[in-house]
Amino acid sequence: MAWWRLFRQRIVALFRIRKEKPMQPSTPSHRPWTLMVYMAGDNGKIFDTKTGRIKLMAEMTSAGYQDLFEMGTVGTTAQCAVTCLFDTVDGSYVLEVQRGKGFADSVVQTLPEVNTGDPNVLRDFIVSSVQNYPADRYALVIWNHGTGWLDVDHYASVRDIGDPSHASQGAIFRSTLRKMTEGVTTRPIAYDDSSKDFLDTQDLRNAFGEAEQATGRRLDLIGMDACLMAMVEGAEELAHYADFFVASQEVEPMDGWPYGPILTAVNAEPGMAPAVLADRIVGEFAKSYHAQTRAGEETVTLSASALAQATNTVSLCRALVDAILAHREDATLRRLVGKARDQALVFQDRNYRDLGDFARKLAELLEWESYPEVLAASQALYNHLQARTAETPILRVAFRPRYAGATGFSVYLPPTTQPTWQRDQAFKIYDGLLFAQSARWGELLRWLYGEF
Repeated sequence: MAWWRLFRQRIVALFRIRKEKPMQPSTPSHRPWTLMVYMAGDNGKIFDTKTGRIKLMAEMTSAGYQDLFEMGTVGTTAQCAVTCLFDTVDGSYVLEVQRGKGFADSVVQTLPEVNTGDPNVLRDFIVSSVQNYPADRYALVIWNHGTGWLDVDHYASVRDIGDPSHASQGAIFRSTLRKMTEGVTTRPIAYDDSSKDFLDTQDLRNAFGEAEQATGRRLDLIGMDACLMAMVEGAEELAHYADFFVASQEVEPMDGWPYGPILTAVNAEPGMAPAVLADRIVGEFAKSYHAQTRAGEETVTLSASALAQATNTVSLCRALVDAILAHREDATLRRLVGKARDQALVFQDRNYRDLGDFARKLAELLEWESYPEVLAASQALYNHLQARTAETPILRVAFRPRYAGATGFSVYLPPTTQPTWQRDQAFKIYDGLLFAQSARWGELLRWLYGEF
């Protein structure tokens, strides 16, 4: 039996978990900060398929208990409230994390099984946290597995689309059925094994937009304690709903963010601006994994960005694509752009390359070529991502030495070896992202594949 099951059994034996208790916020009624953590930990289930039993996701519930323990070393204070929605393989809970009092004393409500892939669940969690824990500033962390801002549906192989019973099981399957019906989805984060569901990009738009409308409050910071989410595509999507963004370009270690030091920093400086908190999260993450100081087995990155400046990044990407596609019939330039893609820093998902490093590699390859507009555009994009000014998006990047070229944002740049059917499906999904349209990045990808 997994250790977390024993841990939970002992907790339940010692404490009576309070069910359906109305949320009763601790005093004071208003704080400098409220941190909301949306913990999608219902992962690791074994599914029966026609080809045998499989597990699609690594188990996350035990990591969730560990992170709650870390949060509990500081807990809710007069300076910062800490609220969590924690969905596990055994149950779903709303918590106000209490210092040193354990899981049971932090639970304020035990919920029926929730689907963390339903945008209504995320929206309601944000709204209730803002209403019950008012603050000057709000930070939201989405905690789970992540796969970047584009991928196929992992649950397709285990979901019985023809099962009519799904239609009668109520709201828990609402989001899943919509995605199956539409047939196309971008899927960034928050997998729920019990519901075979996830939050796609449209879900995030709906949840953030409706929460802001209901509360009248924009989020100051969105963090993603998940893998592969620090992408320029995500920055453009989130810029409508928050001011700062913290996420990893690479796969994160299972231990995730160091919540104890982060909360300690907030309490030591409760009046800190959101930009300072974003920077501090990256700094504490770097300390916890010794990033920038020594190599090790873990391969980590984390970056903090100012989303208001992401529009400048998108404009520079559009300028680069425009300059390239002005030579769309030029086979030499196509080869050089493809070479820059292949040489650029790549992460565990080989569809994702560092955007700034791609621009840098392209500029190096074009230095002695006759494409002055493309050279200037690629240099401008790289310089933009390297700079730390009021007009540039990246506040700070932490990395292991092997990722010394990381500039803070990844971008979708798949290899040309991708099978045609997979490529066509991916492009259809990718076209739904704002960045694919505003930066013409989808056109660039098709040009690289030789489609026009």
